[in-house]
Amino acid sequence: MAKLKAEVQAKQDDAQAQQDAADREAKLRIEMEQKLEHERLETIKRDKEREERIKREEAQIAIRQAEFHEFGQQLDKVLPLVQEANLLSTEFSRNIQFKSQITGDIPDFADGNVKANKAVFKIRVDNHEDGWFYIWEPDKFVNRVEMMREAFNEFADTQ
Repeated sequence: MAKLKAEVQAKQDDAQAQQDAADREAKLRIEMEQKLEHERLETIKRDKEREERIKREEAQIAIRQAEFHEFGQQLDKVLPLVQEANLLSTEFSRNIQFKSQITGDIPDFADGNVKANKAVFKIRVDNHEDGWFYIWEPDKFVNRVEMMREAFNEFADTQ
């Protein structure tokens, strides 16, 4: 009988051990599924953040491209006028020189930041006769070139 009790106890211990092993396995499976779900959610979150960052960067790049396009058009319009203004200055026997000037920071793409100060185009007017200079906005310069043309045409008409 003691043998029978020992066998029954052994079977009970064996069944308990199997139940404990099954419980541990179920617990580990649940923990693993939770961990996988957490990692999946984190991946989705990172992907959304990356997509948003890419959209912001693309929008910034589009803005910069539009600014550069506008800047290029401004240069195409004003640079020939700089040469014309220098020719008119020479025709009037004036020691005044017109120069184009571009200022602004170059963007640093290394850190992923495409923001930079906008390039600024100005005209430097050096009056060597009186020893002074001015920095003009392109619009003001265009107006002054028009005035110089009118003065030159009036001068040419009187000659």
